[in-house]
Amino acid sequence: MPAGPHYKWIALSNTTLGVLMATINASIMLIALPDIFRGIGVNPLDPGNTGLLLWLIMGYLVVTAVLVVSFGRLGDMFGRSRCSTSVSRYSQRSPSRCR
Repeated sequence: MPAGPHYKWIALSNTTLGVLMATINASIMLIALPDIFRGIGVNPLDPGNTGLLLWLIMGYLVVTAVLVVSFGRLGDMFGRSRCSTSVSRYSQRSPSRCR
């Protein structure tokens, strides 16, 4: 099946949206870093603690990348709508389990 004339614009918009979402995701984590370090009682700017700062950032990005690939594969195997419905149901039931 040949690609339509608007295919390249759809691909560009999807790629741009994906990069925007990844940037926002990383920004949220960077904004939360002071609270995270305050919670564990560590000053990340002390000379001996910069490694901890790097480990936290890289660990977050690795976990995010692994989950994106894993959930993408599950979506390919079971279908997007079935996976979205399952996530919605789980998200709706989760707050009631915390009580």
